[in-house]
Order: sequence, then C-alpha cells, then structure tokens
Amino acid sequence: MVTLLLAVVLSGVTSEHPIQQKYATAYQESLRENKPLMVVVGAPWCPACNVLKNSTIKPMAQTGELDDVCVAVIDKDQDPELVEQLTRGEKMLPQIILFTKTGSGQWNRSRLMGFQPKQPIRSLIQKAIMDRQG
Repeated sequence: MVTLLLAVVLSGVTSEHPIQQKYATAYQESLRENKPLMVVVGAPWCPACNVLKNSTIKPMAQTGELDDVCVAVIDKDQDPELVEQLTRGEKMLPQIILFTKTGSGQWNRSRLMGFQPKQPIRSLIQKAIMDRQG
C-alpha cells in the first residue's frame, strides 16, 4: 500500500521548466541562465515525433532530468524557416539539437536524429554540460 501511495505521489511531481517553450523564449532563458539550449524539432503528423515527446521528453522533464537545459519544441509546419536553419536542411524527423555556449563564448552544436530513448539524450546533455564548463 505504501509503495502504491509513493508511486502516486511521485507521479505528480513535475519539473518547473515547461517543455513547450517557443524557441525565442528558450534561447533567452539559455543565455540568462547559462544553460545549454535543447531544441526538439518535430511535427504533429509524425508518429516518431509524438512518441519521442510523450515517451521520452515529457517523462524526463517530469523527473527533472531536463532541468540543466532550456528546451524548445518546434513544429516543422508552423515555423519552416527556423527549422530549415536549425536542422541545416536535414529533413529527417524528429531531431534533437543541443546548442552549448562554451567557456570561450563559442556555440557547439550536437544533434540526435530519429526517435531516441532517454539514455542518448542523457549522454548528450552530460556532454553539453562538460563542454560548457571546459
């Protein structure tokens, strides 16, 4: 019974950081808080995009695993010019692009393409945090 109660309580714990931020908002937050910027590019008609958002990104946000990054979710159909710039013309969906401002002020760019489980995203974030410090 205690285990069930604990599971119910923990399922209600959510991160303070919304995952559906607009790109401009997440970018400004990234600069202000000195955090990497994680951009999730997808489309509502893309099954892999929906699974990525609902099975990977949303649970990671709820458990606080995305607290060290600012997250923007961009719809390819609503903002095609921005998506073209960010993806550098790569059409595959979904994409996770992580921008990290290094200690020297340069921006590093890393990318995961296609559906991703949690571990590759965790690794990408850990690398970005190390890059930011170095």
